[in-house]
Amino acid sequence: MTRQIFFLFCITILAGISVGMIALRFDPYTSTEAIKFLFFASLFVFMWSLGTLVFFVLNIVSSDRWSDSFRRGLFLSVLFLILILFKRKDIFSWYLGAGLGGFFIILEALLYKSLSKRDNAR
Repeated sequence: MTRQIFFLFCITILAGISVGMIALRFDPYTSTEAIKFLFFASLFVFMWSLGTLVFFVLNIVSSDRWSDSFRRGLFLSVLFLILILFKRKDIFSWYLGAGLGGFFIILEALLYKSLSKRDNAR
């Protein structure tokens, strides 16, 4: 378990450095699509790994902390990245963001419920 946390911590640091370097070196209005893709890919990895670390620390009572934290970090990063992309395309609205957030919360609750039933049946 500590090896996984160390590996995830290294990924978080490297992705954060990558996001910072891209943000400081390139102008977002004149950069190519490849640079924008690299930025958003690095941002996605950074948010996923940071979310996983935070949920791992907060999820003390769970029997399967690692997979729960990993899944919740993924949902959080997907939600934020979709909201950022909606904002870039000028289709962002607060009710859309709230609805999308509610969808991910319901999806997480259903996944958690079904996975905990499966684990209890074993």
